Amino acid sequence: MAGDGWRASRTLWALIGAISLLSLAIWSATGVGLKAGDLLVILGVVASLLAISAFYSQRRPDERLARLTRAMAELLLLIFMVGSLSYSGTSLAMPLRDEWFQAMDVALGFDWRFWLSVLDAHPSVHEVLVLAYHSMLPQTALLPIVLAAIGAYRHLDRFLLSYALAAIVTVAIATLLPALSPVVHLGITPADHPNIVLAVPLEFAQHAQALREGSMKLVDLNGAQGLVTFPSFHTVSAVLLMLGFWAAPPYWRWFGVGLNGLMLVAIPIEGSHYLVDVIAGAALAVAAWAAAAWLLARERQRTAPSCQALAPVTAV
Repeated sequence: MAGDGWRASRTLWALIGAISLLSLAIWSATGVGLKAGDLLVILGVVASLLAISAFYSQRRPDERLARLTRAMAELLLLIFMVGSLSYSGTSLAMPLRDEWFQAMDVALGFDWRFWLSVLDAHPSVHEVLVLAYHSMLPQTALLPIVLAAIGAYRHLDRFLLSYALAAIVTVAIATLLPALSPVVHLGITPADHPNIVLAVPLEFAQHAQALREGSMKLVDLNGAQGLVTFPSFHTVSAVLLMLGFWAAPPYWRWFGVGLNGLMLVAIPIEGSHYLVDVIAGAALAVAAWAAAAWLLARERQRTAPSCQALAPVTAV
């Protein structure tokens, strides 16, 4: 609907505010968080994007640019604040649960070492999967551009809110049920896969161990690593990106399905995840997508109960 893109989602911004306050509180209490310089850069970029959004909302109305720049600001805040929370959560050093997740994989018949050997025997397949695995952040930046360009603002709000909900739940679960990954738990070394270099570097385990031991406090954005094992946030993102691209024209829709399908295949081995990480991540993404639709529908009912044009978002 024309004009629907101007309004920011109150639910999303309430969530962003809560995450930001929680992040700042934990930084103050534990000393684990972003470097002050990095934080200032992020806040400066976010403030600039919001200023541009306000300009194209009020001074030179352009709904697409206003909505796109605000979406980028929302994404930046979510990515960096939730990422910082994952580091803070890791520093709590809860008991590792790799044995649990490995036992679940065995019960499911998933042999991590076997599939690593299969991938090592097919380097060309590995190269394709590495590209798909590393497409997560570029796709996350691309999707708002596509949705804003076609005016799918409600769908964009739903993606952003789903992303926020899933990210918070992921970090909470990973804090309570941490793991170091199959690579570490199974004692995998480069000698076990001489023909390929896995997408996830071993530095992620070093960062996790340093946080658990208390020897790392400040996170350098240039060397930041994803520390979450269960549930897999790469899986959460792949599923949400599929759902996000579904509202786009067919060529974008099938691009999203194909690339994120490859990402899902890549995640267990290239991303050093247990299979149960992937299953849990997919379930969480679907739940967050449904929850976001419900929350946005309630928000529209509260803010414009008499406007029939603001009907609840239908499930995709």
